[in-house]
Amino acid sequence: MTEYPERIDRLRKYWENLAGGQAPERHQVDPAAITDLLPYLLLVEIEPDPFRVRYRLTGTIVDQMTGMNISGRYLDEFAVGIYAESVNQLQQDYAKCHASGRATVNTYHWPTGEGYFLHVCYGLFPLTIGGEIQQCLSIEDYGELTYDSKIADWSVPLKKK
Repeated sequence: MTEYPERIDRLRKYWENLAGGQAPERHQVDPAAITDLLPYLLLVEIEPDPFRVRYRLTGTIVDQMTGMNISGRYLDEFAVGIYAESVNQLQQDYAKCHASGRATVNTYHWPTGEGYFLHVCYGLFPLTIGGEIQQCLSIEDYGELTYDSKIADWSVPLKKK
């Protein structure tokens, strides 16, 4: 079995227990059962045609890492410049979750203002409303956060063009 970061693994196990590994109904998610994970969570809505991902709620650590609250914004709004590759990957994984009803765990590299990439591991866990997949509960793991991101183990130098 693949090993995931501890927070992602805990959310995966919680999600799997809600509906036996199938996408659970949104109302089954109890925030009180996962309070320590809330700062790392994102709740997104899936718009199927055309396919778009809209952030409904974001945790405080997510807001801190993005430098803003992205609630109400669309994922594809951030697909510009050096961010496009990571955003497109996330968009494809959300589409896969929406189509399959299965969870996805993956990684992406997010450029920082200091000229580094953050290695971000994420989990996407689809949720149904009335039997149809309409949302995802997502989590991002940024590794061990430090004040000096240039020396963090999860950062790799940005390639200069």
